Amino acid sequence: MKIKIFLILALLASFTLPKFAPAQDGQFDKYGGWTGLKGEKSGFFHTEQVNGRWWIITPEGNAFWSIGMYCVRFSGIPETDTKKRPYKDACLAKYGSEGEWAKITKIRLKDWGFNTIGDWSSESTYKDGLDRKHAPLAYVIGIDLPRKADNVIAKGAYGYFPDVFSDKFKESVKSAMKYRFEHQPYFIKDPWLLGYFLADEPSWYGSKQRRGALVNDFIALESDSPGKIAWVNFVKSIYSEINTLNNSWGTDFKSFTDLFTAKKIPINENSEKDNLLFFKIIAEEFSKILHDTLRGFDKNHMILGTRPSRLYPELVEASAKYSDIFSTSSYGLNEGYKVNPKFKETIDRMYENAGRPIMLGVIITAEDAGLPYGIVRSQKDRGISYWRYMAEVAAHPAIVGMHWFQYFDPPKKCYDEKAANWGLVNQKDEPYEEAVKLIAQANKTAYTYGLRLSTVKPEFDSFLSFKKEEPQEIAKGELKQIIIPIENSGFESGKEAWKLQTWKGKSKVSIDSRTRHSGKNALKIEGGKEEGWDSIGVALQQPDFLLLPGYEYKLSAWIKTDNVESEAFVRIKATYKKGEVTYFKALPVYGTKDWTLVEANFSPKSENSIDYLVCQLNGGGSAWFDDIKLEVIKQ
Repeated sequence: MKIKIFLILALLASFTLPKFAPAQDGQFDKYGGWTGLKGEKSGFFHTEQVNGRWWIITPEGNAFWSIGMYCVRFSGIPETDTKKRPYKDACLAKYGSEGEWAKITKIRLKDWGFNTIGDWSSESTYKDGLDRKHAPLAYVIGIDLPRKADNVIAKGAYGYFPDVFSDKFKESVKSAMKYRFEHQPYFIKDPWLLGYFLADEPSWYGSKQRRGALVNDFIALESDSPGKIAWVNFVKSIYSEINTLNNSWGTDFKSFTDLFTAKKIPINENSEKDNLLFFKIIAEEFSKILHDTLRGFDKNHMILGTRPSRLYPELVEASAKYSDIFSTSSYGLNEGYKVNPKFKETIDRMYENAGRPIMLGVIITAEDAGLPYGIVRSQKDRGISYWRYMAEVAAHPAIVGMHWFQYFDPPKKCYDEKAANWGLVNQKDEPYEEAVKLIAQANKTAYTYGLRLSTVKPEFDSFLSFKKEEPQEIAKGELKQIIIPIENSGFESGKEAWKLQTWKGKSKVSIDSRTRHSGKNALKIEGGKEEGWDSIGVALQQPDFLLLPGYEYKLSAWIKTDNVESEAFVRIKATYKKGEVTYFKALPVYGTKDWTLVEANFSPKSENSIDYLVCQLNGGGSAWFDDIKLEVIKQ
């Protein structure tokens, strides 16, 4: 069966997350975790490998893929010349208060498929109080790297990196974290907190902007600097004799003491190799101090790393050792109109070095917003670019999330001379509708790609827009069995999520804790005196997702009967897009039978929405229903 690609993609988006699904619909828990895949219920977010791929696991024990938004910040960014904050001024005029802005913004983000408030966001977006009434979202916190320790980067060169071997660095880290937790102590026990970034893109490249160059900055320090002393001790630990060192490096040091006054060393294969060994020691010391200090305050939440922009192997291995998730910006992996050809190779190598799940950042800018430095032409192309990237990112078994930088556009003149169309809303808090529509659909496919249910993704044609004319079949391939969550499918929560009704006659519908197939409860329907369809008792619910063409589904249930004269069955009533009603029904059970598994395999002919899922008894007798299940079994 062939369908235009746009329709296929829209259907896949609807299948996975048709819209923000509140906790009560059963597909997602209150934190946004998918209830169809389970991990340990620990009370806080953590990571687990399930069926060969990594997931974040919610406090309730369900699979979670973090789709985050950086800088959801009411204050906006000040203009360089005027110091005015146009975004903040526009939001105050529009909403009247920061609280109202935060409420509307979170609802908007959920509608767009985002489930995490990213770093550098206003406290009003994540501190809702214990009741979490206003569209709560998981959130991350960044604890900025303090700059009180001496900078080892040479004067005149770009960047800051502390002397990590100094007591001043340790004390400044502890002081910064102490201040943060004294002012926001609720972090420590808040289950909605995903975790902490402990720095942002430190200058690992050093003064010379290359791998290992940071070590040369340590070598150039004064002789009494803790970093210089650490380097000398490192050299002495690998070279027992000064002559051995000189032969290796091509130097003429008289003794190891001469190292204290050295400002640089010759560059050759051996000295470069030794530099990388010390570079790894620097990375370990830096990461360990941040990790151990944070753990002194909060032992509950994940450490998301320091988001390095360079992926030097020594750095990745050393820093990931002290992180629960290895996070990196790596914005260049999405090149706008194409994903970097080395995407998979880069991620595979990163994961090999890290041994931890990975979280990425993403920036896609467009030229039509009136800001410079767009990497695609239009907002529509921006949305397509994001969707194609999501298809690659979410499908990788090591990646557990992706965060967009940032929520709002900056002023043309601001702290960043390369300010661009970063936001999904402009300076007036107006969404870029063409981009947002496609980004929302992309976000709602994350679990589809993560579960390997589909590899379909949008493409650009010669005019850099959606292909409109060429039909394309849904991609075929091996499809593992996927269980679609049905809330309270075993009636363990009583009648919650089910409507117990008598449609005709005097049937009675109840929850039975004495007769059940598994667990503690089952559904019981007792028929009335009338015969057949003149006596109908039902329990029904209305799942909030679409059934898609091109997939084969299996509806199943366990049914037990006692003197059922007509039939007991489960079925789905659905309506096709053009209004045609259809039913998908498992074989009925009648007479007196012990627990029997009934199943119905079906494949919709086109898009349809479910009107209801029903357990039904017609006529006299009694029937029990338990363990209702809907699965995708074939593609």
